[in-house]
Amino acid sequence: MVTRRSLLSFALVSAAQLRTAAAQSSLKSSASDSSELTGKIFLRGDTEYEPLRQAATWNARKPNRFPTAIVLPENERDVIAAVKMAKSRGWQVTTRSGGHSFTGSHTRDNAVQINLARMKELSVDAEARVASVSPGWKCGPFNNVLREKHGLMFPVAHGFDVGLGGFVLCGGHGWNSAVLGLGCENLRGLDVVTADGELIHADEKQNSEFLWAARGAGPGFFGVAVRYYLDIHPQPTYVRLNQYVFPLDVADDAAAWVDSTRFPAFMEPVVAYVIGKDGKPVFAVIVVSFASSQDEANAASAIMSACPIANKAMVKTVDAPAIIPAKSEAEDAFIVPTGGRFTVDGAYSNASLAKMVSLLREEMASPPTPYCNFAIGRWKPIGKVKDMAYSISGQHYFSAMGVSYDPADDERCAAWLERMIKKMTPIATGAQMNDENMPVNKLPYLSQEVSARLEALRAKYDPDRRFASFLK
Repeated sequence: MVTRRSLLSFALVSAAQLRTAAAQSSLKSSASDSSELTGKIFLRGDTEYEPLRQAATWNARKPNRFPTAIVLPENERDVIAAVKMAKSRGWQVTTRSGGHSFTGSHTRDNAVQINLARMKELSVDAEARVASVSPGWKCGPFNNVLREKHGLMFPVAHGFDVGLGGFVLCGGHGWNSAVLGLGCENLRGLDVVTADGELIHADEKQNSEFLWAARGAGPGFFGVAVRYYLDIHPQPTYVRLNQYVFPLDVADDAAAWVDSTRFPAFMEPVVAYVIGKDGKPVFAVIVVSFASSQDEANAASAIMSACPIANKAMVKTVDAPAIIPAKSEAEDAFIVPTGGRFTVDGAYSNASLAKMVSLLREEMASPPTPYCNFAIGRWKPIGKVKDMAYSISGQHYFSAMGVSYDPADDERCAAWLERMIKKMTPIATGAQMNDENMPVNKLPYLSQEVSARLEALRAKYDPDRRFASFLK
């Protein structure tokens, strides 16, 4: 039956469809004004748009946010064209490198997402120990090239598929960082497309305020980094993995041993709570050593052999040669899921491991899913570069993952993390930008002084707030 109401509803829907079609036509017209972006820009309604939007976030939990357009540049000219187009249309801009932002902060409503996945330039000056690299390179493949072709390394992310862009801009707590420094501390310069669509070079001598911000501002950076110039280092001769996997009731003793042991800087100890393959929770001590001499390798072995509770370990891995980062993040003793729905959070603290484990004991007893886990790694005060945006650190870093495969478990996983962060807050010095969860975790990610300076520089270089900045 055709009624007045059904005719009115049909008319309203038709009008809305016409408005949407008109808007799409207008957007298409504006995009086609820049010939550089032909075939490289995708608008809402395009067949390719939604697969690209979802693929932009590695996490299976996709953000419920929809950019106006997604651009896949192949070179700096494309990035310049995208920023200028956004400026002419009054749109904001976000940048995506590897997609490992667990909050998907690079995916925003009413913005142009510049996805750097197609930008794959890399050149290495092995003699000068400098790499020139596009931010879209993944950490694992980048380090493989350095190691296999040049005998060098960079303190890349612990995850193989993390993009260099987000890793370095957010600070870069990576492998062997206690010796080599943060990723951003090894950033000697970068090429940047500014809010006006100009390509500039920033280093200590020119446009140095851009370099200052690129060393740790993360999503708060007021530009698009299109090339990094990174200090690279000799590959250690002996990279070894030692691992003791204990029953959960040995966690206090294991944490106390790590607390009391003087690990040299080239040894990277981590304690981890995970569910083992048998479905039971375990507590592991994992130590990766980056020894540059036989003496250092022997010293690392002696430290691990002296562990007084080694006989309680259910699984032992002793002096196993390791490639860092490995293609798979999984160790034989653990379930490390792929394709999971991740909620991630963390906190720095100067408290002992024993204190942190004690605070988290209740949560270890009742994880919301069998895939949830956390790790606490030794860290250090900032040292290599004193004046940079990265400004929060601590003796230890706590990083937790709530992981599910069923959307119905998302809220329980998020609540689990919130409870742990709440328990950590009284002893926390702040949070880390690489694991940022700003909408929930209100610990400081930058010092007050740095935050004020960053906002002043944004007002100077991006007064129209072309770049979307932090997700809050």
